[in-house]
Amino acid sequence: GMRLISRNLAMGGLGTLHFSMGQAELYGEKDFLMWDSAMTEKSPGDLDLFNKQALMNGERVPIIFTMRANNLQTETNNSFWHGDVIYNDEFIVKTESVEQVKTLPLAAQHQQCTLEAKELCGDKMFQKYDAYCWVPRSDVAPKTFPSKSFRSQVSWHPGNKRHQSESRKAALTILTGLRNALQLWENGLDEAGFPLAESYWHIGDMYKSVQDTLTAYINGPGKGTSECEKRFETATQSSRVCRTVMHGMSEFTPINLGPANSLHAHIKPAPNGWVPVPTAVKEYSGIDILPVSWKIPPTEVDVHAIAIATTYKRPQIDQMFGNEDGDDSYYDDDNDDDKGDAENSRSLRNNGIQHHQPLEKVVDRNILSDEVVPGIGWGIFSEALSEVTGYCDGSAMSLDCHREKNNNCLLSGHNDGRNTISGDGLSGWLVVQIPKLKEGMIFARMEWWHPRDDWYLTEGWTEVNNGSRSLGTPIPWPDDVFIDLAVNGEIVSTWDKAQFDSINVAISYNEAFYKFLDDEDFIQNEEGEPVEFGLRIRSESDPRKAGLSLSHLYYA
Repeated sequence: GMRLISRNLAMGGLGTLHFSMGQAELYGEKDFLMWDSAMTEKSPGDLDLFNKQALMNGERVPIIFTMRANNLQTETNNSFWHGDVIYNDEFIVKTESVEQVKTLPLAAQHQQCTLEAKELCGDKMFQKYDAYCWVPRSDVAPKTFPSKSFRSQVSWHPGNKRHQSESRKAALTILTGLRNALQLWENGLDEAGFPLAESYWHIGDMYKSVQDTLTAYINGPGKGTSECEKRFETATQSSRVCRTVMHGMSEFTPINLGPANSLHAHIKPAPNGWVPVPTAVKEYSGIDILPVSWKIPPTEVDVHAIAIATTYKRPQIDQMFGNEDGDDSYYDDDNDDDKGDAENSRSLRNNGIQHHQPLEKVVDRNILSDEVVPGIGWGIFSEALSEVTGYCDGSAMSLDCHREKNNNCLLSGHNDGRNTISGDGLSGWLVVQIPKLKEGMIFARMEWWHPRDDWYLTEGWTEVNNGSRSLGTPIPWPDDVFIDLAVNGEIVSTWDKAQFDSINVAISYNEAFYKFLDDEDFIQNEEGEPVEFGLRIRSESDPRKAGLSLSHLYYA
């Protein structure tokens, strides 16, 4: 059979730019892709980048659920697959009264109302937000008192009924496509016999044709004309991101493959072994106890029960859950101990550094040394002091993503995390190992406004290596701040405060990207090569006020 993985990779208050810039890793392979960021992304160039990166990267070319395709039909010679599921509930039987609604199928209740029963639909609909932050249980007592409701339950957001309706439309669209595909296979067998000809199910050539056609056009006759290029051809950006397969790593969640594609998984350890990794401990393991009100009545169709019903044994298809020797004992039917921690095991196995080890005192009296050696003052900053606790990829596998002790809504299941790799003028060098640099492009999304004078790793320090996000007016950097950028141990650029201020421009709401390297001739090897990228911020007058945070690093 086929393995279905569905991911919700949305983040509150943000669009898609921060993931589109590194979509190959951060979104990963996909067969179907939905864009739903109209609230925060108004520019057609943002959606054009989203669409183009989705088509160019990876082995598969997804069907994109959008009608806002800009010029992609021309750019792909009409081979781009897209469409959309529109909001239209006219076919749903209307709710007429409190008694009549009980006779309707559960999914249709309170969706469409007659004029006389309008109070039973819309913002005043019964249980528009049927959500709970906690269900009391005997084995777990949350350290933070649970909230009575989820955040953002406002009138302009859809409730659970709307979500259910729209998701079923999407599911039926996909099921219809699968049914048609199976019919096509059946016709193929009728015409040519068994086995089914490869042309019916090997579609790699079709994928490659779409990608090659798009790449040839946007680097040839269409170069410089797309909405994406108009958006990104500025002094602070580069239109090459619209024509090049971009890769990325991020501390934000959710992301494809969770911590495997994080920034901290690619940081080069300091000489004493220090490397920043999450340290938060989850409150509990295993499945959640769900509210009784969510139980599907016996007379209704239980979609989830149908989906998971099986008589087959657990498939042994994901070796990533194994131990360091490749043993996939988590999937051994004779070993049922602690299987619920499989994903967390994955997240803690990305490197062998013990993250609780004490920092050694390193005497470095020459704070202006240009030797690019990883520092011990870089760490993970978490908004509201709440780090992620497990595997966060936006799928049903991310149950323990945000089960930290500060979470007052443990049942929310959300994966939205805003961690950053942070440091200041005493932190030394941050060195990131980039798997392959081919096109000479390195960008970052940074939050320059924090930390300020309060970075816990350099508390009490007076020398380099020991020799909360602000939504108001940020504390400025010292005038003598410098940012050094290095590749493979050699400093390639140094920005002073004036230079940084000239490029410190948000391209979208809460989105500012910084071009560290954009040189097509930088890498001479046509196949590309791994590189070590280094960043350091420094100030002699007030190094603890010279703080900086990275959330994403992009490269090509």
